[in-house]
Order: sequence, then C-alpha cells, then structure tokens
Amino acid sequence: MATIYDVAERAGVSAKTVSRVVNEDKAVKASTRERVLEAMDQLGYRRNMQARQLRMGPGVASIGILLEDPAGGYQGRFHHALLMACMEAGKFLTVELYLPGQSLNEVERFLANSEVRSLVLLPPLCDYGPLKTFLKARGIHCVLISPTTPDSHYPSIAMDDRLAARNVTDYLLALGHTRIAHIAGHPDHAAALLRRQGYQEAFDAVGLPRPPKAYVAEGMFNFRSGITAAETLLNLPERPTAIFASNDEMAAATCAVAHKMGLNIPQDLAVVGFDDAPISSAVWPAMTTVRQPYVEMARLALQLFGDGNGAVTSSDVQMRHVLPHEIIERETTTRVRAAVATTRERDGFG
Repeated sequence: MATIYDVAERAGVSAKTVSRVVNEDKAVKASTRERVLEAMDQLGYRRNMQARQLRMGPGVASIGILLEDPAGGYQGRFHHALLMACMEAGKFLTVELYLPGQSLNEVERFLANSEVRSLVLLPPLCDYGPLKTFLKARGIHCVLISPTTPDSHYPSIAMDDRLAARNVTDYLLALGHTRIAHIAGHPDHAAALLRRQGYQEAFDAVGLPRPPKAYVAEGMFNFRSGITAAETLLNLPERPTAIFASNDEMAAATCAVAHKMGLNIPQDLAVVGFDDAPISSAVWPAMTTVRQPYVEMARLALQLFGDGNGAVTSSDVQMRHVLPHEIIERETTTRVRAAVATTRERDGFG
C-alpha cells in the first residue's frame, strides 16, 4: 500500500504538503494540489484513504494520546511516530498530559473538550487500573502499547523486550566481551525485568556462568540514575569491558561517566542502550542501541482503531501484537581489545 511519503516523492513535495492536500487545505497552490492529486491517483493512495475512512466511520477522525513524560526518550519518540502515522492517514492527533494518580476529572474534561473516542496508552499509563476502568465505563476505545499485564478489553502492541535484550547480549559476546554489566530499569516496569532476564539468559545459552550480582546495577530509566549506576560498575575491582543499559538515557549517562574517568569508548568500554531515542545519535560517540519499531507500532494502532470501528469490545483472548526489533550498530561498540581478551582466563564468570 502506498504511503504519504510515496506520494510526496512522486509529486516532488513534502509529506506535510500531501497531508494538507488530503485535508483540503485551501492554502495549497492549485498547481501543487494538481500534482499531488495526480500522484495519489497514480499510486492508488486516494482510493485507499477513502476506503479507510469509510471503515472507520465519522466519529473517530481524531486520535488521542495521554503522555506522562513528553520529554522522555521513549514517549517523545512514540509521540512523533504517531504524529507521522496520523498524517499518513489524514487524521488528527490530540495530546494531553496526565500523571498516574492525577484526578480523573482532568481526563473527563479532555475527553469532553476534544470529543476523542480512541486513545493510545503508553507505559506506565497502559497499566494504570483506575484510568482503564474509567475509560471502559465511558466506552473509550484504547490500544495499549507494551502493557505489563494482558487486558482482554483492549488490544495491545509490543516488542519482545526479553528477546531484544538477549540479542544485544549475544551481540556483545560475539564481539569477544564476557565481562558485560547491566544497568537495569525501573523495578516497577515489566520491561526492566524482561530486559534483565534476556541479558542473563544469553550467558546461559552459550554455557557461560551468569555475571556476578555486582555486575547488575539498579537504575530508574533516567540520566541521573544512570550516572550513579555507571559510577558503581566502573569502579569495580574487575571493571566490565561492556555495559548494556536498559534505555538510552542511562547508556548516555554511562558514556559521560566513562569520559570523566578517562576511558576511551569503545576501546576501553563498549556501551549499548535501548529504544533508539534521539539522545542515542546526539551524544558522542553515537550509541549502539535497540531500535523499537515505533512507526510500525503507531501505524498498527491506527489500523486496530479502524478494525474495531471505534468500539470497545471484550474478548477472552488477549489481542497482543508483537513486532520485531532491530539492533542499530553505531560507534560505542567494537571487538574487545586483545589485551583485555587475555584476562578471560582469570575471570571467574567467563
């Protein structure tokens, strides 16, 4: 199926211009509009859009999202992906800030003012029981992104955090690292536990002892906790040659601590993050990380709203959609140095 980007390329305009044509913005020049419409016709894009709108009906042209931390790497990246998906689909995205424990009257006002009937819920809101109960009672259709526990009332979309963490650890092992430490995420988040499990299982799979407890430092998915965790790990008597952090903010903090200690990355220390948040490519050196399929998740969320026709339906079978991840190799990883490799014989765990 052609996308808004395909149309933009064919017409020689930006995706934003295509979106304006789809939404009948009168500010678009007639000549540009004709070019875009011709490209849509050639690619069959317009017909696809019309079919989608007919399936979804008139009451769901606006999609809502509640954000707890819009500036956070994960939420910010998903927010952007959902904006792009909505632009492709000719829909509007309505955003509201909401914190767990905040009065649900704020959500009530948001729903009343925006007339949104379809909501995307990200962690941790996708696991916040009072909010979901409130939304169900009002017939709000939701798609949950990476929830901790199944909810038969709402479909969910996720990636396999456990497998991704195992793949990252496998990748570091393949580079010759055995002294691999881990900075865990927030203990209340299921993703943090799954990523730690995947990290440990990678050692089991190749017949190596799991790293000692001292090689797992607790973090909270933020930069400050990453600083503390990295300082602890990098001051161990047997310093790790690689650190896998549960998100990119903590991985960036690890790089900062390493620089302060005079360590070269990746020659002295390899660092891997998780999420492919903007910070992963903004820091120096650019970080190797796990890319979550944000765009694919966002597009699928809109498809699920369309397939559900905006209605909330219960099911005995959890509708869980798992999408693939990708390891993005950048400048913070390399093969372990020969000098370091010779110390394996005296490692008690590899």
